Amino acid sequence: MDREKLDEEIKGKPEKAGVYIFRDGEVPVYIGKAVDIRERLKSYRDPRSTRIGKMVEKADSIDSRVTEDEKEALLLEANLIKKFQPKYNTRLKDSKSYPVIQLGSDKFPAIEATRDPNESATVFGPYTSMKRVKNSIKAVKDIYGITSPKCKRRESKGDPCMDYQIGLCSAPYAGKIEPEKYMENLEKAGKVFEKGPEDLINQIRSEMEEASKKKNFERACTLRDYIENLQSLGGDKGFSETGLTHVIAVNKALDRIGLIVMEKSTIQEKDFYRLNENAESKEDALKAFITQFYASDSLPEKIVTETRIEDDEMIKWLESEGAKYTEPEDGRERVLLDSAKSTAQRPQDTKMKDLGKILDLKVERMECFDVSHTGGKEVVGSNVVFEDDEPVKSDYRKKKLLEENDDYENMYQLLKWRAERQIKGRDERPEPDILLIDGGRGQLKAAAKALREVGWSMPVFGIVKPDDKILGLHRNPEIPDETGQILSAIRDEAHRFAKQYHEKRRDKINPVLEKIEGLGEEKRKALMREFTVSDLEKASLDEISDVEGIGLELAERVKNYFD
Repeated sequence: MDREKLDEEIKGKPEKAGVYIFRDGEVPVYIGKAVDIRERLKSYRDPRSTRIGKMVEKADSIDSRVTEDEKEALLLEANLIKKFQPKYNTRLKDSKSYPVIQLGSDKFPAIEATRDPNESATVFGPYTSMKRVKNSIKAVKDIYGITSPKCKRRESKGDPCMDYQIGLCSAPYAGKIEPEKYMENLEKAGKVFEKGPEDLINQIRSEMEEASKKKNFERACTLRDYIENLQSLGGDKGFSETGLTHVIAVNKALDRIGLIVMEKSTIQEKDFYRLNENAESKEDALKAFITQFYASDSLPEKIVTETRIEDDEMIKWLESEGAKYTEPEDGRERVLLDSAKSTAQRPQDTKMKDLGKILDLKVERMECFDVSHTGGKEVVGSNVVFEDDEPVKSDYRKKKLLEENDDYENMYQLLKWRAERQIKGRDERPEPDILLIDGGRGQLKAAAKALREVGWSMPVFGIVKPDDKILGLHRNPEIPDETGQILSAIRDEAHRFAKQYHEKRRDKINPVLEKIEGLGEEKRKALMREFTVSDLEKASLDEISDVEGIGLELAERVKNYFD
């Protein structure tokens, strides 16, 4: 909305406590709270950040909900943010999310540690330490014989997996355990992470004592380690007692938060968050972050901040949720707060800033593009973002492109899509300082052509293997190897992201193939890597049988099915 539209929206809003919602159509794009809704909305006439400015432009209406007091507004804001996850509210820099324990949804569900759980899985956590999670899973696999994803791949060929050989899997897919018994053990394993490990620890302790009596000291030591790992996980975030302290600081620009996660005397996590709130002071920034972050994340036992929040209702809310709020109470907490402040600040010396000096440009934010396909099939493009030498994964984008076996045309289409989104105001992300293309002179020229036709003026460079030479449109800049590492890093990330998306689409199993008798999941995937369904219909018997793992007999079934 423009300034005139914003003023119209503000006029009709109440001068009372409550929550306001910027909407794009029916979709909430930003949610905030205020003691005086109308007065708070006036600050959006002159947004302090580019991102919030773009949010105001994108929104076409503002909704408001009056509450009895600020406390009720605080709780309503937190609930609405958690429910709608508006794109312009605070987001975690998600290069590293918390680990969880996942039980799959297959015939014989597997157990694994992951930071990216499947939607259909049963998930426990999150926890603070991946190491402790993996060690605890090992204990559960040993005692209950729960399989893992890698075991399924091996056992689907008819052989027990390696974990079975060393006592860490019951090999259900190889028929080494009755299905009913496996599911019974799986239920017990789930209870360990759902209710706590005490029963399993007692069971292991009894077995450890028995092993010691038989002088099987190696086994006894292994079991002792299991007990220690399960006890340490028992105090982690996935169980009732968190034992966690969060130390929070704000940078001078009021747009970044430094967060240190402490468990007892050990630092478990150190990360920064981008703050999209239109903050006027450190106190405002802290209040916005705490409300928004803990709307979607469980509270620790203690929160330490550098600036006292003079908001009795917020403090009462935190304490009612079991979190003690305080300023630093001892020397160690002050040291941690200094570390959180450093984490919040934009780094002064980065490879991207060094690159900017060489190119005579400001380089704090950079986007890189790559294309992935197999013979012109399932063509996809990636668009990844680095800021201050760090990936900003929440700003990654991917695009399905036309089926073209033409690398230049594919890059042209990808950059045209990106440029049009920018020019038409459909891309809510901050504008980058430079663009990088994974490819040689041809791809670079194709990208530049797309930018020129759309009218997006942006410095663009290419990076070409094998020596990662940097290409410019008019001259090739001389980039020292150390500075060039950041260009190689973002190119590698763009390549990884594009390849991952391509393989996901390529390996997507077509339901048609599931109807062919004897064609299991792995063999269907093998066929889809080589053919589309339409190509498979036209393929000869020899072409089908040449696919790894298919053979003549299966190839005849496939051929007969389509004939």
